[in-house]
Amino acid sequence: MDSEFALPEAEDDSDRKLLSDIEEYGWHVVFVAEEPDTPRFAFTVGLYYRYAHPEILVMGLRQPTAHSLLHSMVARIQHGERFESGAFITGIASFPLALVPVHTDHFREYLGYGIWFYRSLSAPFPALQLVWPDGSGLFPWQSSYDVRFNGLQRVLHRAS
Repeated sequence: MDSEFALPEAEDDSDRKLLSDIEEYGWHVVFVAEEPDTPRFAFTVGLYYRYAHPEILVMGLRQPTAHSLLHSMVARIQHGERFESGAFITGIASFPLALVPVHTDHFREYLGYGIWFYRSLSAPFPALQLVWPDGSGLFPWQSSYDVRFNGLQRVLHRAS
């Protein structure tokens, strides 16, 4: 973490809640509702600050499911596990999950609250996307992936 990092000043109750959660639990989760052109998604804020670990984003899942997956990953991070891009994660869902980097081109659209929190950093904070497979266990970048899921999960590892 950049030695110049400074916690931001809370401007409203949402900011105070985020800062309180990070202080008490080591992280906060932000949920963003589905919009006509954007699937619902959730992401962490605080992992990079507290654990020098990339923030994690997951897309297209209902709030309880997204929170459960993120909570399980954070518990493992708090016990010293490190997740990296390209990894396949087992043990937190009934199927493997994959991690890809979130390209900085997508930060403004998908990680805005993270940008606010880490605004004092001299470089962008790292972020990973937790990607789930289709019913056949295939990921979006694999041939024969069920394209019906494309509207629920955008893979953000490339520049826009």
